[in-house]
Amino acid sequence: MEGADITLHPEKFCRQNSGAGLSLDFEPKQEYVFVETLQERYKCASCHLVLHNPHQTGCGHRFCEKCILCLRERYENPQCPIDKENIKAQEIFKDNCCKEKVLNSLCIVIRKDLENHLTTRCDLRAETCAYCQKSMTSIDLQIHTQKYCPLYPVSCPNNCGFLAEGGGKCVKRGKLKLHEETFLRDHMLYVLNRNTKLEKQMFDLKLSVEQKESKIQQLSNTVKWCEKECRQFGQIGNNGSHLTNVQSLSGYMEKASWLEEQVLQLVQLISEEQSRHDFRPLKEAIESMKQKVSSMEGYRDRLDILEGQSGKHDAQINIHKSQLSSNEERFRLLEGTCYNGKLIWKITDYERKKKEAVDGRVVSIYSQHFYTSRCGYRLCARAYLNGDGSGKGAFLSLYFVVMRGEFDSLLSWPFKQKVTLMLIDQSGKKNHIVDVFKADPHSSSFKRPEGEMNIASGSPRFVSHAQLENPRNACYIKDDTIFIKVAVDLTDLEEL
Repeated sequence: MEGADITLHPEKFCRQNSGAGLSLDFEPKQEYVFVETLQERYKCASCHLVLHNPHQTGCGHRFCEKCILCLRERYENPQCPIDKENIKAQEIFKDNCCKEKVLNSLCIVIRKDLENHLTTRCDLRAETCAYCQKSMTSIDLQIHTQKYCPLYPVSCPNNCGFLAEGGGKCVKRGKLKLHEETFLRDHMLYVLNRNTKLEKQMFDLKLSVEQKESKIQQLSNTVKWCEKECRQFGQIGNNGSHLTNVQSLSGYMEKASWLEEQVLQLVQLISEEQSRHDFRPLKEAIESMKQKVSSMEGYRDRLDILEGQSGKHDAQINIHKSQLSSNEERFRLLEGTCYNGKLIWKITDYERKKKEAVDGRVVSIYSQHFYTSRCGYRLCARAYLNGDGSGKGAFLSLYFVVMRGEFDSLLSWPFKQKVTLMLIDQSGKKNHIVDVFKADPHSSSFKRPEGEMNIASGSPRFVSHAQLENPRNACYIKDDTIFIKVAVDLTDLEEL
């Protein structure tokens, strides 16, 4: 753990591995207060205390031996609490290089029950979710409430103002999907109801027209019947007696009066319906729509032909673009490749690339590769402009990467050289920011690559954004550009 403003006798200061015959480990049941501020890279990613017998995972983060064992015992598929990467047993190794740096730090020894300290302070202690009452570790509790707890109150993403139980504008996460489906159905029903009303109006108009046509047909049949009766009456008038003719005429006059009354009622009814429902605008709209549909069908055929031609042109353009991009990349690599173990990496458009990293679109960027010699190790650098792991959000993280090369079968493995990472001061005052480390031969980051490249190794808290962007006696960003230098110590390195 870190110490602050502690006054003790000088003889109580010590280095952990300074005595002869001592093993490279902490003494049991003791707590260590470091005189100088201990860097974050030497703290456990789980309990956040000084690393005790450090082990490194495949994602590049370090854990105490007990913390990593505890994670593996508690979870079938343990995850790193920093970057949520799966922790694979075959990628875990003892980090003796880190262990040596920690044990060489000047510290004050305080007698204490270390086992009880780790048990009470460790972030793996059990806690209970306030919503679903499930018991879990404090590490998982925050993830559980933010992503998985079905009773955790969340706001509707559609911001619909739905009032849940108790009058709040939130729903339980487990009911959120049902809530969205319910309101989506209401929106769809509203549109369907509008369409249904329009269809009903059209149906009523069609039914009214059919009724009018039916009444007109009835009137036509009545007129035909009347004509037939009149012809019969003419025949009777020529052949029958006067009394019979008068009686028949009287009956036909009554029928004619009734028929005239029916015709007048029908004409009045038709006039009223026409005044209420003027079909001419509807017919004109229908005819106009028919013409537009016919015109659009013609345009559609022409568009299909044009789309086919455009697709062929796009395919040819994409082929040319791919060839140009491949050639440009090849020329860039040929021009920028170094064979002396040194790399000067120019990162332009710093603000834009950092914003892309903050937004999560392009989290990290790689440099061009370089070699220790013409037939030497193939290497590159990797930078996280918005930080990685413990440095995420406040630091620039810088890593060194061993890549698969053409001459790996002739080289000595693992890679053992000293590496210097440097952020160059462009003001000329040479206030460079430097981090030097020696490759750990036991780390999987420096074995012979089986894939395109090994796991990156370096500094997640290389330089803070505050120091990078607002330096006091230096200039690290100029013309929206920064320069990073990577140098490999070629001492004792045999050249093929």
